[in-house]
Amino acid sequence: MTKPNLLIIGAAKSGTTSLHNYLNQHPDIFMSAHKEPHFLINNDIGVNRIPNGIYDYDEYIDLFKEKQDYKYRGESSTMYLQFPDFTIKNIKKYLDNIKIIIMLRNPVERAFSGYQHVKRYNRMERLDFNQAIDECESRYRNNLNMTPASRYINIGLYYNMVRKFQLNFDKEIHVIIYDDFINDTKKELSKVFDFLDVDSVSIDVDKKYMVGGWQWKSGFLKSLLIKKTFLNHFIRLVFPFKRLRRFIREKIITLLSTEVKKMDDRTRVKLQNLYTGDISKLSNLLDRDLNFWIK
Repeated sequence: MTKPNLLIIGAAKSGTTSLHNYLNQHPDIFMSAHKEPHFLINNDIGVNRIPNGIYDYDEYIDLFKEKQDYKYRGESSTMYLQFPDFTIKNIKKYLDNIKIIIMLRNPVERAFSGYQHVKRYNRMERLDFNQAIDECESRYRNNLNMTPASRYINIGLYYNMVRKFQLNFDKEIHVIIYDDFINDTKKELSKVFDFLDVDSVSIDVDKKYMVGGWQWKSGFLKSLLIKKTFLNHFIRLVFPFKRLRRFIREKIITLLSTEVKKMDDRTRVKLQNLYTGDISKLSNLLDRDLNFWIK
């Protein structure tokens, strides 16, 4: 069996990369080296929207062809959650016996973190945060190359998304609240292992992944370092070892980046008001009071 049977479907900037790597330490779980193939939505939302996405079924299945026998083979495509109809349709078309993990973060904080992430790694994000949240949906609809990660408001409207997955997969869904995951990662991993019916094993949770809170000092430096330029090609030739390249890249980022300023208080209140109703419905759906997100 080489089809994936475990999906971490989002939300983006809610700890999915950390969970992906922690689960990959478990002897019964294989998580794809290509973390975000987005195969289940790519052909529906537009083939130019997600960089490095996979569109071919055979290529997708090849991600999970490992010789070792695993109970679970999984991937983590964070945009699946915001497209429940496409994702559910294609899970039923291509996959079997699936387990689904959803990670949810305070939508106000998630929107700001999501914006900073896109701003760091996508050359198309040139607006400030207030402009970006005001224009995110119209910009996404009008530009067929715009990443769905730029739908900063929509991604945080969790209620209908989670509800659709629950209606279709019921007990095969496990929801993790980001605050719980950050406060006691090992406890939340133990809950995941119970959900997956695998042994609870010791996981090294000291390493952090996709740490945010920084921005490039200039647009030129950003373009130079995220683009496939001669400089990047030269670095790969001179430093053939991936771990060494990663170390050098981290040092370069430290030198050429600065700390992100906090969200403006008026913008925070605006987003809190926007999400209040959805959070209330989500609280009822999950039987968990999440109103602390907006207090």
